[in-house]
Parts: sequence; structure tokens; C-alpha cells
Amino acid sequence: MNEKDPFECTTCNTVEVGTLIRDDDTWVTLEIRGDKAISARDKFRKIEQRALSVGSGNCKVQSETSQENGITVIKAMLDFDCTAEKLIFQMSLHNSSQ
Repeated sequence: MNEKDPFECTTCNTVEVGTLIRDDDTWVTLEIRGDKAISARDKFRKIEQRALSVGSGNCKVQSETSQENGITVIKAMLDFDCTAEKLIFQMSLHNSSQ
């Protein structure tokens, strides 16, 4: 690597993974909205089940529910055991929304 630019690569289209993914990056924060409290809770339960099914299954889940202009909003905070589990979870969310 060039010492002037730590992100410059010496091989075609490659970057050291550690420059993009940190070991301590395990948190995901989501905002789930629903017209009815039941629909927002249903969406949250599905997301929570998916998070708990990834890797070790030890994801720590916290949530807060509020109302904004008659819409139920659930703010979910997910803390995975490791960055790989977080990335797998995020990719599974992305793939299910397509």
C-alpha cells in the first residue's frame, strides 16, 4: 500500500476488509412503522425472529414504541455477537425486501 493513501490498492479492485468492517461494529438500529400497532408489532416480531436466528442466536434486542401522527413507530436496537452476524442479518433483510 501507498503510505500517502492508506486506501489505495496495489491490486485491481481490492481493499483490506478491516478498513471497511470494524470488529466492534455489531449494532443495527431500525425504525419500524405501521398504520396500526398490531402491524408494526408483527413486522417487529418477524425482524426479531430473523435476528435471533442468525449465528449464535444471542442477539440482544431492545425496542421503544411510540406514536407519531397516529402511526405506530418501533425503534429497535439489535446488538449481535460479532460483525459477521450483523452483516448476515442486514443482507437477509435486504434480500427479503427485493
